[in-house]
Amino acid sequence: MYANALDTFVRSVQHGKEIMIIHRVTGGYLTQGGDLQIATDPVDQIKDNKHLWVIRLEGYIKNNTVFSLENKSSGDRLTVNDTNPREGMTFTKAQEPGATGKAADAQRFFVLPLCCGGYSLVPVLWPEYCLGPKDNHPQPGCDRPILHFGNDSSLNCSHDFVLPPTGPPRRDPTDTNLDAAGGGSGKQSGDSDAGAVPSTRRASDRAWKTAVTPVVWNR
Repeated sequence: MYANALDTFVRSVQHGKEIMIIHRVTGGYLTQGGDLQIATDPVDQIKDNKHLWVIRLEGYIKNNTVFSLENKSSGDRLTVNDTNPREGMTFTKAQEPGATGKAADAQRFFVLPLCCGGYSLVPVLWPEYCLGPKDNHPQPGCDRPILHFGNDSSLNCSHDFVLPPTGPPRRDPTDTNLDAAGGGSGKQSGDSDAGAVPSTRRASDRAWKTAVTPVVWNR
């Protein structure tokens, strides 16, 4: 079994690794195409890296972790319209660390786990919205903020984080036994487990508490 979406997300935050963001309903990937687009073109034909993203940790708002999404092609950050959430997404130069105001918050997103699986991308400026296909129609095309209901996003706003298939070969992270402290014991699967102490928590469990914090809206 290879790394899951959370492991991939945390790797991008901690090490600046490039990832792809997949829309779970259409199976398309998010890309910079003028505005934000859900595309389905074969990845091996893409030469401009507009389908690659790096997740940047921006800070915290009321104990909730806030991120920005940097497009690998331009180096610009995904940005919501600060006066009308229904307008298309744009890409703007990164704000200074710790910057305040609408221009800075327009680049910031909560990344929230969904009960239906995957993660929703919720703009800090418009917490009653989440990124999804335009007009809530599950099809490739514009991806922009749409309303969600009951304080939870629908499956149509669910995304996964994956490593690009054009990257280096991935090693199966579950193919190494872990000690109780979570470190590698150096044993590969098939080696003797005599005296081995099973790990009590996966690395992704520990990362969850530092990378993603669900938001409780005050409404």
